[in-house]
Amino acid sequence: EVKGAVYNLTPFSGKLLAGINSKVQLFRWAAREGFAHELVSECGHHGHIMALYVATRGDFIVVGDLMKSISLLLYKPEEGVIVERARDFNANWMSGVEVLDDDTFIGAENSFNIFTVKRNSDAGSDEERQRLECVGEFHTGEFINRFRRGSLVMRAPDSEVAACPTLIFGTVNGTIGVIASLPKHIFDFALKLQGVLQGVIGGVGGLSHAEWRAFCSDRKEAPARNFVDGDLIEAFLELRRPRMEEVSSAMQLPVDELCQRVEELARLH
Repeated sequence: EVKGAVYNLTPFSGKLLAGINSKVQLFRWAAREGFAHELVSECGHHGHIMALYVATRGDFIVVGDLMKSISLLLYKPEEGVIVERARDFNANWMSGVEVLDDDTFIGAENSFNIFTVKRNSDAGSDEERQRLECVGEFHTGEFINRFRRGSLVMRAPDSEVAACPTLIFGTVNGTIGVIASLPKHIFDFALKLQGVLQGVIGGVGGLSHAEWRAFCSDRKEAPARNFVDGDLIEAFLELRRPRMEEVSSAMQLPVDELCQRVEELARLH
């Protein structure tokens, strides 16, 4: 029995990590007399409003709070404690979190946006190291409530994008989507193509694609950054030949090569 509502349970270092009200609590499976076992509280971390979402990587714990965005915690097994290493000081009402790599984390919030934050490991001051810097923002138009590592398709071993790590996300509307971490040269190509396509493909009802994908919440509005819209990129394959040639001219690449590169990206899902 615990004192509060349990919002999540996550296996962690052979133990069980739980988000209970405003606390992240770590339990171990301990033997009692005879063959009985029980969950024993080992340590925990306070300081959240509601620890709704938890993701882990190694000894690091990423917490998505009801109102206080993303926090990065560190479990020290030799000392038996969990300490806070960094946090995002923006106010985001979180609906999901996940780890992208050792220093980068992704979150979804209740205004249908996703964003990425990065740890300042090499910063010169303690204050900067304790701050998670927002490095990417994007409006999905969907209320994302779950991230999972994985892929929806088999990857071709000879494809350049086959090694790109992917996350699957789920939404309250039943939508399933994929977020891929692209190498810089592929991202730069996709970003340039997106910019060209924004001038060729009109938005529904005349709406601006850039305005639609801009991060928008009750507290701020900002242009999308460090994300590209896969739906818009793949729309290139549905264009008529004259429009394809128009895009090809702007990209300074042959139409066939453009089609091939976009099809490779499409195979990520």
